[in-house]
Amino acid sequence: MNVTERRRPSTWTRPVPRAVFPLGTLHVSLGNDPATYVACHHNFLLASCTSQEEPMSKVNAEQIDYWNGRAGAKWVAMQASLDVMLAAATAELKARAGSVSQLRVLDIGCGTGETCTIWLDGGAYVTGVDVSAPMLVRAAERTQGKARLLEVDASQWVADTPFDLVVSRFGVMFFAEPDQAFMTIAANVRPGGRLLFTCWRQVADNQWANTPLSAIRSLLPEVPPPPPDAPGPFAFANKDRLARILLQAGFADIVIEPRDVPICLACEGGVEAAVTLVMQVGPSAAALAGASDDVKAIAAERLKTVLEPFNKDGVVTLGGAIWVVEARRSGPKCR
Repeated sequence: MNVTERRRPSTWTRPVPRAVFPLGTLHVSLGNDPATYVACHHNFLLASCTSQEEPMSKVNAEQIDYWNGRAGAKWVAMQASLDVMLAAATAELKARAGSVSQLRVLDIGCGTGETCTIWLDGGAYVTGVDVSAPMLVRAAERTQGKARLLEVDASQWVADTPFDLVVSRFGVMFFAEPDQAFMTIAANVRPGGRLLFTCWRQVADNQWANTPLSAIRSLLPEVPPPPPDAPGPFAFANKDRLARILLQAGFADIVIEPRDVPICLACEGGVEAAVTLVMQVGPSAAALAGASDDVKAIAAERLKTVLEPFNKDGVVTLGGAIWVVEARRSGPKCR
């Protein structure tokens, strides 16, 4: 039986319920309530949820609300496409992790659970944490009761026993106060244990992000760009800033390596499928969030045009630029 634990702020008065979720494909309604998921399979996985409460960060409230609303629902609905999109980065993470057999692994921002399944297959004892309830439901289905899944804010939550390896695939860039967040993360790594994660380099280096954005920019009102260090996908583009945060948090032997990886926007279906993905998740989707239907229709045509040169027999792949980050928690190397 899979146990998904929800830890909510003490200001919440409603208890956390026991819930029944389908074992199989999770269908997500993107209608009036995008976080509503509909059971449509006759086999069920019983997910027991605890009413034990632990505060989530008010500082990160905006991100927590975001990932529990339409964003989380979209990631669930498009899980298969997103796993393909990030496959090369996932492979980098798996290769750098090496053998995880018998290790206690904490997966931060585990989302819909793909990386959790990788560590489980490698023989690890896995705990996955995320702030998105809809995504954790999908992760519970995929891990089939083998991982401990917690709905908590990783910038605040500390386990009773630290982990051998703390890992994240694009899950640590969204903290409002990253200095404090990584101090908390360090507390979850045993002395001598490892931290390993991927994050995006600057937008200009990421063809998958800047090419679509450039195509639709003239359709949108001019708005000032967010601060370069603002929470979001590209928050750790500055390598020096990232290194300072990790060093201050108590990590040593810090390695921040640039890697160029292919980002597959469609593994089949060509530009139509790629445009659907681009308009649902990522920077272009965020830019178009408040646009009218007419503007979105024009944007779709422009995106088709700009993505067609990358279409090879129905597969649309653009360049991606990431950091692969490794560090060791300061202290004696013991097991």
